[in-house]
Amino acid sequence: MSTSASTSTPIVELSNIEMRFGEGGEKEMKVLENINLTVNEHDVMALLGPSGCGKSTIMRIFSGLIQPTSGTVKYRGNRLRGVNPGVAMVFQNFALFPWLTVRENVLLGLENASYNAEEKEQHFQKIIETVGLDGYGDVLPKELSGGMKQRVGIARALIMEPEILCMDEPFSALDVLTGETLRNEIGRIASDPSAGFKSLVIVTHNIAEAVYLARNIVVLAAHPGRVQKIVPNPLPYPRDPSSAPFQQLVAQIHAILTNSVLHDEPTVTEPELVSAENAEEATYVPMPNVTMGEVMGLVQMLGREPESIFALATRLKKDFSTFLSVIKAAELIDMVETPGQTVRLTKAGMAVHNADLKQRKKLIHDALLELKIYRYFADKIDQSETHELTEEEVLNDLTQFFPNERPKILFKNLVAWARYADLFSFDPRRAVLKRFEKAYLGKPPASRLRKAEESEG
Repeated sequence: MSTSASTSTPIVELSNIEMRFGEGGEKEMKVLENINLTVNEHDVMALLGPSGCGKSTIMRIFSGLIQPTSGTVKYRGNRLRGVNPGVAMVFQNFALFPWLTVRENVLLGLENASYNAEEKEQHFQKIIETVGLDGYGDVLPKELSGGMKQRVGIARALIMEPEILCMDEPFSALDVLTGETLRNEIGRIASDPSAGFKSLVIVTHNIAEAVYLARNIVVLAAHPGRVQKIVPNPLPYPRDPSSAPFQQLVAQIHAILTNSVLHDEPTVTEPELVSAENAEEATYVPMPNVTMGEVMGLVQMLGREPESIFALATRLKKDFSTFLSVIKAAELIDMVETPGQTVRLTKAGMAVHNADLKQRKKLIHDALLELKIYRYFADKIDQSETHELTEEEVLNDLTQFFPNERPKILFKNLVAWARYADLFSFDPRRAVLKRFEKAYLGKPPASRLRKAEESEG
């Protein structure tokens, strides 16, 4: 639970929330598990975690835009049914009506309010000055920069005078400098009691952003999404990102997040899908949603000595949780190891680092076949009469192995990695997966033996 000095009734409470998507049975996916959070007055809460941990889903449950599968959502002590009247949302893609002016877009927030025209205009002027758009009331969105469009979205939310302002990665679609400017503006507004809202909840991937803005930082783990830890932030506003206390808190959260991503891998045991000779190794691990090119880029930049994960992400200007996914992918195929909060090449990783392109593909080919999921599909293709599998067959198996993952994303990653290593090929017209012909480095499958026999005959 988040902490707060306020003793009044919490604005929103989530109790034992679970969220599942899908049609039930094998196709059902659990995205949230046992979520317990409270937003009190004057809270600034950041939801921080890797992709797929359910940050945006939690925010939509706060706002009443979606209903959880189980658990209780309360607004001011009463069970919430329908849309939360105390919440206003700001989205990362601006969500403006292009045919309406700035004034008309902002005043949409007061469409159902009982204000007369003069009162609406007074509210508009106050809010437009707050977000730094004074003088732009009659401008269309197409005439605005990305940062100014986002200011319009914030103004439209603020004019409703919400109890909670919810912001879903509001700076992710902006360039670095514009995002930094707008982040500072939100920090100023969040610390201003007269800003027009009581609390702020923001979804972010950025640790420094969370530390800069939030009073309570909720670190989430994935598969399914769950609260790893809630870190109170006692630093006074305005906050100096270069100060030692700020950097210490960033490092603390970095350690929590690193541990939750790299050392909390979900696994699924399915003995009935494993051949007898491999029954003792019945654990399947999903491929992270990163490209093999990103993994190879990491391998090429590392050496024998450990490097700080956080320092690397900062140097590369990479979102930290996304960078962790790249490290996790490299770790999965034994290219790197992660002692503490550092990363370094393994012996296999060093071999890939020093190899030419042809050797590299062969090494990655062999590394993929060390993964149970690739051995499973390789064996299944070889044992098939047609020596190929339909996309539907593969998706069905992936759903059984990884019920908490999205099978189509897993399929895309499985194929992309295999293509890089000349292991599998995929025919999109027929939607079939088969072995890459040049990948047979040992005994050829029965289909190739038959073709050889026919040609000899």
